[in-house]
Amino acid sequence: MSRRRDDALLAGYEDWRQSRATERKWSRREQPAWNHLITVFVYPEASSSATGLSRTLSALLDQTYRNIEVVVIGTAERDLPDADRFATLRGLFAEPALDVLDVLSDPATDRAWRGSHLVFAAAGTTFDPDAFDLLNRMLTPPPGRTAPELIICDHDRAAASGPARLPCFLPGWDPDLIVAMDYVGTAFMASRRLVLDRRSSRPASLHAWLCGLVDSPLATGRLTEPVMHLPAGPPRLAAQPGIGVFPTASSTAIVIPNRDKPELLQQCVRFLEFTEIPGLELVIVDHASTDPRTLALYARLQEQYGARILRVDGHFNFSRMVNMGVAATTAQMLMLVNNDVEVKKAHEIQVMMAHAMRPEVGVVGARLLYPNGTVQHAGVILRPGSGRDYPVWAQHVLRRAAGDSEGYLHALRTVRNYQAVTGAIIATRRDVFDRVGGFDEVSLPVEFNDVDYCLRARAAGLRVVCLPTDGIVHSESSTRGLATTPDVMRMRLAAMELMIGRWPDAVDHDPFFNPHADWGDRPHPLFPWTDWSEVQ
Repeated sequence: MSRRRDDALLAGYEDWRQSRATERKWSRREQPAWNHLITVFVYPEASSSATGLSRTLSALLDQTYRNIEVVVIGTAERDLPDADRFATLRGLFAEPALDVLDVLSDPATDRAWRGSHLVFAAAGTTFDPDAFDLLNRMLTPPPGRTAPELIICDHDRAAASGPARLPCFLPGWDPDLIVAMDYVGTAFMASRRLVLDRRSSRPASLHAWLCGLVDSPLATGRLTEPVMHLPAGPPRLAAQPGIGVFPTASSTAIVIPNRDKPELLQQCVRFLEFTEIPGLELVIVDHASTDPRTLALYARLQEQYGARILRVDGHFNFSRMVNMGVAATTAQMLMLVNNDVEVKKAHEIQVMMAHAMRPEVGVVGARLLYPNGTVQHAGVILRPGSGRDYPVWAQHVLRRAAGDSEGYLHALRTVRNYQAVTGAIIATRRDVFDRVGGFDEVSLPVEFNDVDYCLRARAAGLRVVCLPTDGIVHSESSTRGLATTPDVMRMRLAAMELMIGRWPDAVDHDPFFNPHADWGDRPHPLFPWTDWSEVQ
C-alpha cells in the first residue's frame, strides 16, 4: 500500500473506532449463559516500560466483564499496584520467575493460572472496555455450532512512526497465512484445554506456538471488532517456508477445454516446452471447432505430446468438458487450464502441483494477471448479492491492483486460504476430484461450477489455497466472451439461486471476508470511513 493510501487509512480510523465503541456501549445484548474465567498473562518485552504496564493494567481494570484474573510475568509483587484495586476482578498476581513461553510448554506452570481460557498481553497493550465481554460471549455459540478453542481478534498496532494506529482487519483462522506472517500477534484467546492438549517442547515464540496448531482440525472463532490495541508494529512476512516433503505426482493430466482460437491455445500450451512433467497426459476437449488452423494445431500437439482430442457438440457445457477430459485420463494430478491462460514462468505450474500434493489441500489456485499486468484474480470472496438480479457475488480479491503491490496485510504475497478460487487454472488431485464428484454438469454447466467444486472440497475437510504466483496471465473469457444476452443472464441467475440454496452459510458467512475491509473486485480495500476515489 502506498504512503498516501496508508495516510488515508490511518486518518479516519480512530474516529470510526470510537464510534463503533459507542454503538456497542448503547446496544442492548442478552447476557450469555455462562461467564468463563479468563486469565490474562501480562509480560514485559524489550521495549516495555513501567508506563506501558500501567496502561495495560488500567485497561483491564476498566473492563465491563469482571471474571478476569491478571498474572504479571517477570515483575515482582512490590512493583505492582495495590492488589486491593483488583478485588472487583478475580485478582492480581505476580510471577517474577515465570517466562511467558513456559505457560505453553511446562505443566509446572499450571498452578499459576486458574482460567478456562487465557489471553497474552505484552506490557503496553490496551483493550476497549467491552473487549472481554465480547470474547466471553463468543464462547456461547449459536445452536449447532462448536464452542471455539481459539478466538482471533481484529486489532490495531502501533504505526511505524507517529501516534497513529494501523488497523488489522483479519481473515478468519488461516493455517497457511499464520505460517507466512504473524497476522494475529497477541490478539487471540485460547482455551485451557487447547493449551494442555497441544503441549510439546518450548516454542520459540507465541507465533511459533500458533504455527504449531495448523496440522490438525481446530474449532476457531473470529471477533470482528478492533478491541485490542497492540504495541507491536505492523505484521511482517516471515521467512517464506518450504512446501514440505511430499511425493511428486507420478503422472499429471493437463485438461484444456477449447473452441477454435488457435492463437490462444498455442500460447496456453507453450509452457510445456520449458518444463518436464512426469507422466504427462495432455487432453484437449474440443467444442465444435471448425477453424483449419485449430485442427492443424491439434495434429501438432498429438505428434509432439501425444495429446488426446475429445470432441463435444451441442450447447456449451464447461463442466461436462472438464469431467470428460478428466475421465479420459488416469493421472494422479490434474491441472485444469482455460485456453486463455498463458504461463510465462513454467516453474509456477510445478509449485502449484507441489502444494496440491499436500494431503490437507484439495484445490490450488493462482494469482493471475491481466495482459496489462494488473491483478485479475487472487482468491474468491463470496457475498450476498444486491437484489433479485444478482442474489450472490463471487468477487475476485483485489482485482485490478497493481501487479507489484503487496495488498492489504500482504494479501498478494502470501499463500492464503479462501472458500474458492477461479477455475481458470487449478491443480487438484484425482482422488479429490473423484471424492467430491467432479464438476456439476447438470445444474452448473457454465457459471459457478469452479466455486461449487471448491466448496465441496472444503466440505470434505480440505483446504482451498491461492498461491502468490507470478507470470500467469489470464485474458478473461476470451473464448466464450462476456455476453449478457437474456439467455446468459437467465443461466447466470439460475446458477446464483442454486448456490444460495446449496451453500447458504458459505455465501452469508465467508470466513475469509472481513466486514470492515471490502476488497472484492476492487484494487484497494474499502474501509467504512474511507472513500478511496479521493486518493487514487
